Amino acid sequence: MTILVGYKRTPEGQAALDHGLEAASSTGAPLAIFPLADRDEAADLREDAALNAAIEAGATLLQSTPGGGHPAEELLDTAAEHDVALIVIGVRNRSRVSKLLLGSDAQSIILGATAPVLTVKVASDER
Repeated sequence: MTILVGYKRTPEGQAALDHGLEAASSTGAPLAIFPLADRDEAADLREDAALNAAIEAGATLLQSTPGGGHPAEELLDTAAEHDVALIVIGVRNRSRVSKLLLGSDAQSIILGATAPVLTVKVASDER
């Protein structure tokens, strides 16, 4: 079964990708990457060295549906379609007010996923 990484071009996204690659390598499971990028960021992903290196190493890049919904919902739909064994996402600390006003994609993924979710924080020395 596949390991799915929710990837965004952030330190948290890089941490998730690193852990996803490690998990896929140690288990022999295929790795799929779902970019959590809006339309403006999609072009930047083509120039993302870490993402391209993962793809060259055998990871599959999954695309969001055109006109799709919220990134967290799209990731959950993709996970269900591909029957993933594990979802890996990066998280960061946010204030309670920030979570209340803006919501939390990570929380939506954790609560909505049918597969286990590995949440990864950036090491303090990598910030």
